[in-house]
Amino acid sequence: MLDDLASALAAVGRRVRDAVRSAVAADDEAVVRTEGGDDIYGVDARAEHALLGGLDELGARWPGWLITEGFDDPLAVGPNDAVDRRWVYLADPVDGTRPYLAGLRSAWVLLGAGRDAASLEDLEVGAAVEIPTPRAALGRVIWARRGSHAHAEDDDLAGRGLRSVPVSLVPRKGADPNRTFLTVVRFAPGHHGPIGVWADEVLAGWEVYDDLVPCSAGHLHSVASGAASAVLDPRPLLAPGTMATHPYDLAAIVAMRATGIVVESLPPGPLDGPLEPETPVPWAAYANEELAAEVRSRMHAARTGAPPDTRE
Repeated sequence: MLDDLASALAAVGRRVRDAVRSAVAADDEAVVRTEGGDDIYGVDARAEHALLGGLDELGARWPGWLITEGFDDPLAVGPNDAVDRRWVYLADPVDGTRPYLAGLRSAWVLLGAGRDAASLEDLEVGAAVEIPTPRAALGRVIWARRGSHAHAEDDDLAGRGLRSVPVSLVPRKGADPNRTFLTVVRFAPGHHGPIGVWADEVLAGWEVYDDLVPCSAGHLHSVASGAASAVLDPRPLLAPGTMATHPYDLAAIVAMRATGIVVESLPPGPLDGPLEPETPVPWAAYANEELAAEVRSRMHAARTGAPPDTRE
């Protein structure tokens, strides 16, 4: 059943992607409302319409409630007369709206679900569907149930006859991140200073590179695919009250973890905050447990002033 639901979420994500890419509306780049934890652009509103339609069909088998960017309150999923709405869905119709609208980077459709889920750790299935820029020919799709390996495909979006091709996502190995992308998220206008000081302490002695695109799914995919070694988002800790990741930005956490990467809270621990659209989430993703242990030791040293633990 969970495999079926994970695959169904991927299908909903593809539906949203295709709706976004099939047309351009006059208000795509305009903020049409502010609700559910973020500004909602016209393109987000178009994506919402496709998302709600897809989930409503899926909800005939798995009825529940949807928590999503753009809505303050949960929305019913499935028939009006559904009795057992056990499933909690978490979604971001377009994660990475701003770089997508600028034509710079892909956005992502993010979905997750779990029975009676109260936190990200309770999600049982997840899917992430890339919304590539109009010039791109391929779009990645990843889905999984908890405890399984991730399924990943590249969809042909250029009409060349081949609908999708399976791909393997292989995170980086080892604890040495030198000359890799290891990003500390600083997208918090006016607060780059304290975040930069913290980053300098934690990353001291390493030559690593930033990829500061404002898209949590893009960061997670870069770690899952081996393009990056890690990403750290300490904004709620170092710049409280500014821009932050919300639970829906990590809705596909099950699918991303199924590639073998480590995704956890900052400071290290479970991502057990409440599933509601306003909650700020400090988080980190690592290519492997060996690197995670090294960075955790450095973060502990930055907090306490003690030298990092270098024991084998």
